[in-house]
Amino acid sequence: MAQELTSQEIKDIRARYGLSQKSFARILGLGEASVARYEAGQTPSKANANLIRAAKIPRFMLDCLRRDGNVLTGKERDKVSKIVYTEVYFGEGEDDMDMTQMYEITLSQEVLNEKAAEIMAELFRLEAEAEKRGDKVQEMIFADMADQIALLKPTIATNQNANPQRLSEIKGELEAYNRIIANCLKKVA
Repeated sequence: MAQELTSQEIKDIRARYGLSQKSFARILGLGEASVARYEAGQTPSKANANLIRAAKIPRFMLDCLRRDGNVLTGKERDKVSKIVYTEVYFGEGEDDMDMTQMYEITLSQEVLNEKAAEIMAELFRLEAEAEKRGDKVQEMIFADMADQIALLKPTIATNQNANPQRLSEIKGELEAYNRIIANCLKKVA
């Protein structure tokens, strides 16, 4: 038999997402008065206790937001979404990271994604120039490099690359492409 859900556990689950009693009740499909009573010490029904326990799981809350997020104000929905998405995409199965570390990783991913886009644009430009010059070898090199970055770019901002070591490796790969481009340009000049 499952252990009874305490009023403090309910408060903690709700506070985890920064929700008011009213908003917490709405997103879970519970009565507002019921949540207030549960937090005051009344024992929830088995079904409601299971629903509240499920809210401990960020992916469950993500589903609730997707399904019923419109019951929250825009400001509440944005706030809760940030917390839930952070926990879903950075919290589960990972070492505990604080918000600053998560922000730094996300920012690094965005910067690397932009860098990859810049390199691809430069490669497309260089490929077109090589084609105009009739330099089939450089044209193929630039096209192949652009294809490699096109494969890398969509993976940069994924959870599997949400760690400093992998981001450092990606940064090194992009720097290597820049060095190859510079060497190719020197040969053309």
